[in-house]
Amino acid sequence: MQTSRSLAVTAPLLVALAAANVQVGHQSQQWENKVDDEGRNVQSLQIQAPSMTEEDQYGYNMPDQYRCDSCKVVMHHLTEALKRRQPKNRRLQEWEYQDIYDETCKSGLAGYGVALVDGQNVLSGPAIKRDNLKPGMGAIQMGGETWEKRLGEICRKIVYDKIGEGELYEHFRGKGVLSPDLCFSETRDCQVGPKAPASVEAVKKTTKPKKEKNQANAKIDTSVSRSGSPDIDISTFIGKLAKEHGVEKSEYTRKRSFYQWEQLLLQASKRISEQTLKQAGQVVDV
Repeated sequence: MQTSRSLAVTAPLLVALAAANVQVGHQSQQWENKVDDEGRNVQSLQIQAPSMTEEDQYGYNMPDQYRCDSCKVVMHHLTEALKRRQPKNRRLQEWEYQDIYDETCKSGLAGYGVALVDGQNVLSGPAIKRDNLKPGMGAIQMGGETWEKRLGEICRKIVYDKIGEGELYEHFRGKGVLSPDLCFSETRDCQVGPKAPASVEAVKKTTKPKKEKNQANAKIDTSVSRSGSPDIDISTFIGKLAKEHGVEKSEYTRKRSFYQWEQLLLQASKRISEQTLKQAGQVVDV
């Protein structure tokens, strides 16, 4: 008997899909053998494309349902970039690993989008491997520049706000990789979204609220915590300072001229003085 292959995705359609930022994955190992109405053996493959929501198509922020995988993607690409640039005989200087972070977040996260797996849209791309997929599942990926920008924003938040440049590099130096476990223990990206782990929901329900301290103790504790905190490095200090001043950490770490650094330090010193005086006044008022 003659054996042939039939697939609804034709060559012209592939060209159109490529122009629309749609990628069709290689699924030759998953063809199914069937017998058609004329008794011939044929090989067929059913491919389903994801249905894009408005949140998927528009907006600058990464939808919550993809944040866990997004974090893991960022960890993978930051690890690969650090491995390529890490000398064998010395540590990277602070400016060196900051440049690696910036380059990766800006242009090292291309090739991602959304695919349909088990009836749900999931993040898809080079660093995401899924096992036990049914024939044709996840074969079509809807991507584009929007997803690269969203991942870039996730990357910058992880590096400069959630973990910190120095702390991230120390993780890499200690283990040789940036483990996906950081997405659970540090960034908490894998504990948010519409499908939070059951253990997290159980903790929320069983945890009893702590008794609130009185206002006087709360104010006094605030002043004590600043002087009694453990020793930290300059990167951690800058991160905490930026958070207290209500700005992104990158505002205090990006490159500047010598004069601009002087002006920034003067402004930061003024803010610290005003905050210290304000807190001192609150404690006295008690």
